[in-house]
Amino acid sequence: MNWRTTQWLLGGALALALFILLFERHTPSTTRRRAEAARLLPGLDPRGINRLEIRLGTNRPVILERGTNTWFFRAPLLYPARAEPVDRFLQRLAEAPVRAHIPAGEVLRQTNALAAYGLAPPALSLRLDGAPGPLTLLWSRPASVGAQVFVQIVGRDGLEVVDAALPAALPASFDAWRDPTLVDLSRLAFDRLEVRPLTNGFEAVRDPATRVWTLSKPLPLRANQALLEHLLQQLELLRVVGFAADPPVSDAERFGLAPPQRELIFARGTNEVLSLRLGRPPAEQPDLLPVWLSTYSNVVLVPGAPLRPWFDGFTNFCDRRLLIFELEQVRRLEVRADEAFAVERGPGEDWRIVEPYSAPADRVLVLEALSEMAGLEFLGFAREVATDFAPYGLDPPRRQYLLRGARTSAAETAAPVLARVDYGLPADHRFYARRSLENSVVLALDPVRLPRAAFELRDRRLWNVSTNDLTAIVVRAQGRERKLVRLGPMQWAAAESSGPPPNPVTLEEAAYRLGQLLAERWTAQGAEALPRYGIGPGAHEIVLEVRGAAPEPPYRVRFGRQAASGRTYAAVTLPEPPGTVIFECPASIYAFVQSDLSLPEPAPAPATSP
Repeated sequence: MNWRTTQWLLGGALALALFILLFERHTPSTTRRRAEAARLLPGLDPRGINRLEIRLGTNRPVILERGTNTWFFRAPLLYPARAEPVDRFLQRLAEAPVRAHIPAGEVLRQTNALAAYGLAPPALSLRLDGAPGPLTLLWSRPASVGAQVFVQIVGRDGLEVVDAALPAALPASFDAWRDPTLVDLSRLAFDRLEVRPLTNGFEAVRDPATRVWTLSKPLPLRANQALLEHLLQQLELLRVVGFAADPPVSDAERFGLAPPQRELIFARGTNEVLSLRLGRPPAEQPDLLPVWLSTYSNVVLVPGAPLRPWFDGFTNFCDRRLLIFELEQVRRLEVRADEAFAVERGPGEDWRIVEPYSAPADRVLVLEALSEMAGLEFLGFAREVATDFAPYGLDPPRRQYLLRGARTSAAETAAPVLARVDYGLPADHRFYARRSLENSVVLALDPVRLPRAAFELRDRRLWNVSTNDLTAIVVRAQGRERKLVRLGPMQWAAAESSGPPPNPVTLEEAAYRLGQLLAERWTAQGAEALPRYGIGPGAHEIVLEVRGAAPEPPYRVRFGRQAASGRTYAAVTLPEPPGTVIFECPASIYAFVQSDLSLPEPAPAPATSP
């Protein structure tokens, strides 16, 4: 074979392959071309339509225009539309097939011409603007037989017959295509919110940097951030269930809007950007609420429940916390109550009592107290603006809790105050209180779970005595005594005249637990409080004799009556302040005390014969 001929054949095959790849592959198939030609509007691309005008009979036209990713009504009023049903109708229109074509000659042969086909006047007029140019379609009413309609495309000869379901896809009322969104706050630039009337409303301002809301009226207070953000989110999620009245609204009284029950004003600085007026629920629809929108000056109906909180007084929208602070910033807690005391955080996470004495603090108790403080809230205002706090017992305060942060420089004489609350006189079951030197007097419940004395935050580990350091345990009650001597690991013996020998296994465990004595819950301090808890002369007591300890045994615990919790009161006298403290003994410790370190009741004296 001639090599040149082979080259020509190969080149031709390659050219044919490229033609198929680049051109033929993109050419519609015969079937597809036939289906395209059989459509009502061949080549129509719904994405190219930017204006749609619909007129039913002789009614006013409904005009929609395409915006950025959405549609807007331009007539009969300016209003946002739902993009999905509009795009869906245009897609159906672009794909609508023609059932039959009626030539112009046949139309003209009819006596009434277009009227014979229900097109003089048309039942529906549809105008499309955009690529490939303006199109006007006139539609008849559905034929009584065949479920079909006649369509005249203005500027083209003849009529087309299409399925009656196509015009039926248009809504009976343009309300069905209206956007049901009440407000879109994400597109609204506002930093001020006013709730009127101000007799029980408020004004709030949002810091643009921190996004924190602050009430400016009727009182300068920190706002309830969580509630405000939640209600604003609920507004965005709210959907219109009915369009009650379009502008101009002449019967505002019927909707309870003259004057409105509530008005929400969204503003940027002094410029109002949106107003919502909330009316009165209709008698026939009590679950709905009429809302007037300043954007379109119309009245809509929305579910009322998400809007009810806006009718509450301003006290619900202010931050009711009595102490507002960040836990990680607290370095010192100062209390003025039954006694004045202070605890400080060390370099790590350990806390220590520093006033009126030095002692280790219980980290868990301190954190529980701070957590309790973070949850304290006031109930309401006793006086919104006060100039004299003495009548309320707040000058000076009866109790005070003050939190300080870390010093920012060595020149500072005292660490900055993070938060402070003062408690005054009782008012029924409540107490007057004052937050961080505000000019308001509020009412709050008694903070019964907050510490009132330093010992309530003391380390609950009373001592730490190794079992190997124990030489003996002495048990006393009602003037009687028993001494148990430790001879070695798991080896115990009763001292002379101390009763039967003990069980060394359980006694070893009892000794270990008493050597790790801790308080389950602090109760009181001071020797004068002992009788109130059943700890008096002759009370059940246990003394640990420790190798190398001082002659006066510091390891003595006395037991009293049972507490309401089911645990038993106990008391120890510490060698350092606060001295005698009373606490609830853990049940796991007291169970071994009862079984191994208790004295049996003395046998009754034998009866004497007369």
